[in-house]
Amino acid sequence: MRKWLSVLVVIAVVVALLSAAVAGGGEQQFLASLRIAKPQAVTASAPAPAGSNGARQLQSMIGGMVAKTVNVALAEADQSVSGVDAAGKLAGFAPQLVRAQSNPPAMMVLGAQSIDMTVDVAQLRTIFAEAGKKSFVLPEAVNGSKVAVRTPRAMRIQYGNCPAPVANTLQNQIQGAPPPSSDNASCIVLVEGPAVTADVPTGLEIDPLMEIALELSGMSPVEAATLSRTLDWKSTLTIALPRNLRSFEMKDVNGTPAMLLITAGRRGPTWELVWAKGGFVYALTGYGNAGDAIPLARSVS
Repeated sequence: MRKWLSVLVVIAVVVALLSAAVAGGGEQQFLASLRIAKPQAVTASAPAPAGSNGARQLQSMIGGMVAKTVNVALAEADQSVSGVDAAGKLAGFAPQLVRAQSNPPAMMVLGAQSIDMTVDVAQLRTIFAEAGKKSFVLPEAVNGSKVAVRTPRAMRIQYGNCPAPVANTLQNQIQGAPPPSSDNASCIVLVEGPAVTADVPTGLEIDPLMEIALELSGMSPVEAATLSRTLDWKSTLTIALPRNLRSFEMKDVNGTPAMLLITAGRRGPTWELVWAKGGFVYALTGYGNAGDAIPLARSVS
């Protein structure tokens, strides 16, 4: 089932990407504006450097399932900033820092994005059927309805010696980032920002689509269902998932449920902790011991 579902979603996403590229003046410019790390996003999770590209990948998956084409109404560039005050002013909210880290962070404001699409009920019914989710009823009235997803600006706060970004070439997109060195064990990255806002017609369920997207990103059905219970779909659309998930653990961050994702791959971070509180979503990523995740997260303020 997953093989055929992957084919269907790949076709939908590729059509969406190419249509938007033609309208906007070039595929490379479009992919860069969305910060998608892999064009074939539905077959593997993105090798994003701890916190930006993968979130756009999930949004592209959802858009590719909902509609045949996706319109990018806004795609701001990411901007490096010199300090906490500048970051807060540009992002529109005061940053929460990892207080357990004493060294000054490198900060970046991730640009806002807005996409919209037109619901294709026939396509959705096929995807639900192939995914074994036949119990979800899609009323004909939602066909042709508009869906809009708006991603606010967020922050990427980096501590320690992190791997250098890799060139955005096709080979790097396929192979992923090179393995980090032992010197990168000190690397900690916190990505934080408001959950997305969305206009969704009554009768269109996004939760099952999100579980399908999470499974196609590399999660098992149990992992996808657990993450969906930990974060609602609007919060999930703001995070980037690590590659090669090995296991997960449910944790507590200052009274808030959190999901600790452990990776098995040699490339990229070794763990990621995700949680949501007060309308904001947090993804804390590390290249060292996963046992440090909770103490670090509890110091975020």
